[in-house]
Amino acid sequence: MIVVVGLAAYVSSPDGQGSAGGLAVDVAVEAARRGGVVELVGKVGDDGAGDAVVMALGRLGIGHAALLRDSARPTPMLTVEKPASDEPGAEIDADAAAGSPVAALLPAEPAERPGLEAGDVQLALRYLAETKVVVVADPLSDAALAATVEGVAFAGARLVVLVPAGSPAPVVPVDATVLEAPPEDDGSFGRVVGAFAAALDSGLEAKAAFAQAVERSGWEAVAD
Repeated sequence: MIVVVGLAAYVSSPDGQGSAGGLAVDVAVEAARRGGVVELVGKVGDDGAGDAVVMALGRLGIGHAALLRDSARPTPMLTVEKPASDEPGAEIDADAAAGSPVAALLPAEPAERPGLEAGDVQLALRYLAETKVVVVADPLSDAALAATVEGVAFAGARLVVLVPAGSPAPVVPVDATVLEAPPEDDGSFGRVVGAFAAALDSGLEAKAAFAQAVERSGWEAVAD
Protein backbone atom coordinates (compact mmCIF):
# COMPACT_ATOMS: atom_id res chain seq x y z
CA MET A 1 0.00 0.00 0.00
CA ILE A 2 1.10 3.54 -0.82
CA VAL A 3 0.09 6.34 1.53
CA VAL A 4 0.24 9.92 0.26
CA VAL A 5 0.19 12.59 2.97
CA GLY A 6 -0.89 16.01 1.80
CA LEU A 7 -3.48 18.52 0.74
CA ALA A 8 -6.48 17.67 -1.42
CA ALA A 9 -8.04 20.74 -3.03
CA TYR A 10 -11.34 21.25 -4.80
CA VAL A 11 -11.22 21.87 -8.54
CA SER A 12 -14.31 23.00 -10.43
CA SER A 13 -15.33 20.94 -13.46
CA PRO A 14 -17.67 21.57 -16.42
CA ASP A 15 -20.08 18.87 -15.27
CA GLY A 16 -20.59 20.63 -11.95
CA GLN A 17 -19.52 17.61 -9.88
CA GLY A 18 -16.14 19.08 -9.03
CA SER A 19 -12.89 17.19 -8.80
CA ALA A 20 -9.80 16.90 -6.61
CA GLY A 21 -6.40 18.43 -7.32
CA GLY A 22 -3.07 19.42 -5.90
CA LEU A 23 0.33 17.75 -5.78
CA ALA A 24 -0.75 15.05 -3.32
CA VAL A 25 -3.65 14.10 -5.57
CA ASP A 26 -1.41 14.10 -8.66
CA VAL A 27 0.97 11.67 -6.93
CA ALA A 28 -1.85 9.45 -5.70
CA VAL A 29 -3.59 9.31 -9.09
CA GLU A 30 -0.43 8.27 -10.92
CA ALA A 31 0.50 5.67 -8.30
CA ALA A 32 -2.99 4.17 -8.54
CA ARG A 33 -2.85 4.27 -12.35
CA ARG A 34 0.30 2.16 -12.19
CA GLY A 35 -1.40 -0.50 -10.11
CA GLY A 36 -0.76 0.66 -6.56
CA VAL A 37 -3.28 0.50 -3.73
CA VAL A 38 -3.28 4.13 -2.61
CA GLU A 39 -4.67 5.95 0.43
CA LEU A 40 -4.64 9.72 0.85
CA VAL A 41 -4.06 11.09 4.36
CA GLY A 42 -5.10 14.71 4.73
CA LYS A 43 -7.88 17.10 5.71
CA VAL A 44 -10.63 18.93 3.91
CA GLY A 45 -13.19 21.35 5.21
CA ASP A 46 -16.54 20.22 6.54
CA ASP A 47 -18.31 21.75 3.55
CA GLY A 48 -19.74 21.02 0.13
CA ALA A 49 -16.35 21.32 -1.55
CA GLY A 50 -14.99 18.73 0.86
CA ASP A 51 -17.86 16.38 -0.03
CA ALA A 52 -17.00 16.84 -3.72
CA VAL A 53 -13.32 16.06 -3.08
CA VAL A 54 -14.20 12.83 -1.24
CA MET A 55 -16.46 11.68 -4.09
CA ALA A 56 -13.83 12.62 -6.68
CA LEU A 57 -11.17 10.58 -4.89
CA GLY A 58 -13.52 7.61 -4.94
CA ARG A 59 -14.02 7.99 -8.69
CA LEU A 60 -10.24 8.16 -9.13
CA GLY A 61 -9.69 4.93 -7.22
CA ILE A 62 -7.92 6.61 -4.29
CA GLY A 63 -8.75 5.49 -0.76
CA HIS A 64 -9.82 8.20 1.65
CA ALA A 65 -10.48 6.33 4.89
CA ALA A 66 -7.97 8.59 6.63
CA LEU A 67 -9.14 11.85 5.05
CA LEU A 68 -10.30 14.00 7.97
CA ARG A 69 -12.68 16.95 8.20
CA ASP A 70 -11.80 20.37 9.59
CA SER A 71 -14.83 22.30 10.83
CA ALA A 72 -12.82 25.50 11.33
CA ARG A 73 -11.23 25.89 7.90
CA PRO A 74 -12.62 25.60 4.36
CA THR A 75 -11.62 23.09 1.75
CA PRO A 76 -8.91 24.75 -0.39
CA MET A 77 -9.82 25.70 -3.94
CA LEU A 78 -7.34 25.11 -6.76
CA THR A 79 -7.64 27.69 -9.52
CA VAL A 80 -5.81 27.62 -12.85
CA GLU A 81 -5.31 30.84 -14.78
CA LYS A 82 -3.25 32.07 -17.70
CA PRO A 83 -0.33 34.32 -16.69
CA ALA A 84 -1.09 38.01 -17.05
CA SER A 85 0.75 41.31 -16.65
CA ASP A 86 0.54 42.97 -13.22
CA GLU A 87 0.50 46.44 -14.77
CA PRO A 88 -2.87 47.85 -15.86
CA GLY A 89 -2.83 48.87 -19.48
CA ALA A 90 0.40 47.03 -20.23
CA GLU A 91 0.70 45.38 -23.62
CA ILE A 92 0.14 41.65 -23.62
CA ASP A 93 3.30 39.71 -24.34
CA ALA A 94 2.58 37.00 -26.91
CA ASP A 95 5.03 34.55 -25.33
CA ALA A 96 3.58 35.09 -21.87
CA ALA A 97 0.04 34.73 -23.14
CA ALA A 98 0.99 31.39 -24.66
CA GLY A 99 2.71 30.27 -21.46
CA SER A 100 1.64 27.48 -19.14
CA PRO A 101 -1.39 28.09 -16.91
CA VAL A 102 -0.57 29.13 -13.35
CA ALA A 103 -2.14 27.13 -10.52
CA ALA A 104 -3.00 28.89 -7.28
CA LEU A 105 -4.48 27.67 -4.00
CA LEU A 106 -7.14 29.63 -2.13
CA PRO A 107 -6.96 30.62 0.67
CA ALA A 108 -3.49 31.84 -0.25
CA GLU A 109 -2.29 31.79 3.38
CA PRO A 110 -1.34 28.20 4.39
CA ALA A 111 -2.47 28.76 7.99
CA GLU A 112 -6.02 29.31 6.72
CA ARG A 113 -6.17 25.87 5.08
CA PRO A 114 -6.86 22.55 6.83
CA GLY A 115 -3.64 21.08 8.21
CA LEU A 116 -2.59 17.77 9.72
CA GLU A 117 -1.42 17.54 13.32
CA ALA A 118 0.94 14.92 14.72
CA GLY A 119 -1.92 12.91 16.24
CA ASP A 120 -3.76 12.83 12.91
CA VAL A 121 -0.79 11.25 11.17
CA GLN A 122 -0.15 8.79 13.99
CA LEU A 123 -3.72 7.50 13.90
CA ALA A 124 -3.76 7.28 10.11
CA LEU A 125 -0.58 5.25 9.85
CA ARG A 126 -1.68 2.92 12.63
CA TYR A 127 -4.97 2.36 10.83
CA LEU A 128 -3.27 1.77 7.46
CA ALA A 129 -1.25 -1.16 8.71
CA GLU A 130 -0.18 -2.55 5.32
CA THR A 131 1.72 0.58 4.31
CA LYS A 132 4.90 -0.02 2.30
CA VAL A 133 5.57 3.48 0.92
CA VAL A 134 4.74 6.88 2.41
CA VAL A 135 4.97 10.04 0.30
CA VAL A 136 4.83 13.37 2.14
CA ALA A 137 3.64 15.59 -0.68
CA ASP A 138 3.09 18.89 1.18
CA PRO A 139 4.96 20.63 4.02
CA LEU A 140 4.08 19.40 7.51
CA SER A 141 4.78 20.90 10.90
CA ASP A 142 7.91 19.58 12.63
CA ALA A 143 5.75 17.56 15.01
CA ALA A 144 3.62 16.05 12.23
CA LEU A 145 6.70 15.18 10.17
CA ALA A 146 8.32 13.55 13.22
CA ALA A 147 5.14 11.50 13.74
CA THR A 148 5.27 10.46 10.08
CA VAL A 149 8.88 9.36 10.38
CA GLU A 150 8.01 7.37 13.50
CA GLY A 151 5.06 5.70 11.77
CA VAL A 152 7.16 4.85 8.73
CA ALA A 153 9.83 3.24 10.92
CA PHE A 154 7.22 1.22 12.82
CA ALA A 155 5.70 -0.07 9.57
CA GLY A 156 9.08 -0.74 7.97
CA ALA A 157 7.96 1.39 5.04
CA ARG A 158 9.89 3.54 2.56
CA LEU A 159 9.71 7.33 2.97
CA VAL A 160 9.63 9.94 0.19
CA VAL A 161 9.47 13.63 1.12
CA LEU A 162 8.73 16.37 -1.40
CA VAL A 163 9.88 19.92 -0.72
CA PRO A 164 8.95 23.14 -2.56
CA ALA A 165 11.54 24.66 -4.88
CA GLY A 166 14.24 26.50 -2.94
CA SER A 167 13.20 25.12 0.46
CA PRO A 168 15.74 23.54 2.82
CA ALA A 169 15.69 19.77 3.14
CA PRO A 170 13.75 18.59 6.20
CA VAL A 171 15.29 16.47 8.93
CA VAL A 172 14.48 12.90 7.92
CA PRO A 173 16.28 9.54 8.12
CA VAL A 174 19.25 9.13 5.79
CA ASP A 175 17.51 6.34 3.88
CA ALA A 176 14.56 8.57 2.99
CA THR A 177 14.29 10.04 -0.50
CA VAL A 178 13.94 13.84 -0.62
CA LEU A 179 12.84 15.36 -3.92
CA GLU A 180 12.63 19.08 -4.66
CA ALA A 181 9.71 20.20 -6.78
CA PRO A 182 10.51 22.33 -9.86
CA PRO A 183 9.70 26.08 -9.66
CA GLU A 184 7.07 25.62 -12.38
CA ASP A 185 5.16 22.41 -12.87
CA ASP A 186 2.45 21.33 -15.28
CA GLY A 187 1.64 18.23 -13.22
CA SER A 188 4.46 16.09 -14.56
CA PHE A 189 6.40 16.20 -11.27
CA GLY A 190 3.52 14.58 -9.43
CA ARG A 191 3.27 11.93 -12.13
CA VAL A 192 6.98 11.09 -11.81
CA VAL A 193 6.70 10.86 -8.03
CA GLY A 194 3.61 8.66 -8.33
CA ALA A 195 5.45 6.35 -10.72
CA PHE A 196 8.42 6.32 -8.33
CA ALA A 197 6.19 5.39 -5.39
CA ALA A 198 4.58 2.58 -7.40
CA ALA A 199 8.01 1.23 -8.35
CA LEU A 200 9.13 1.32 -4.69
CA ASP A 201 5.91 -0.46 -3.73
CA SER A 202 6.74 -3.20 -6.23
CA GLY A 203 10.00 -3.88 -4.37
CA LEU A 204 12.60 -1.98 -6.41
CA GLU A 205 15.40 -0.14 -4.64
CA ALA A 206 15.25 3.65 -4.72
CA LYS A 207 17.82 4.22 -7.47
CA ALA A 208 16.30 1.66 -9.82
CA ALA A 209 12.78 2.81 -8.98
CA PHE A 210 13.58 6.43 -9.77
CA ALA A 211 15.30 5.53 -13.03
CA GLN A 212 12.26 3.50 -14.07
CA ALA A 213 9.87 6.33 -13.11
CA VAL A 214 11.82 8.91 -15.08
CA GLU A 215 12.06 6.67 -18.14
CA ARG A 216 8.37 5.74 -18.15
CA SER A 217 7.29 9.32 -17.57
CA GLY A 218 9.22 10.61 -20.55
CA TRP A 219 11.64 12.79 -18.59
CA GLU A 220 15.28 13.13 -19.53
CA ALA A 221 18.17 12.88 -17.08
CA VAL A 222 20.25 16.06 -17.00
CA ALA A 223 23.85 16.09 -15.77
CA ASP A 224 24.70 18.53 -12.96
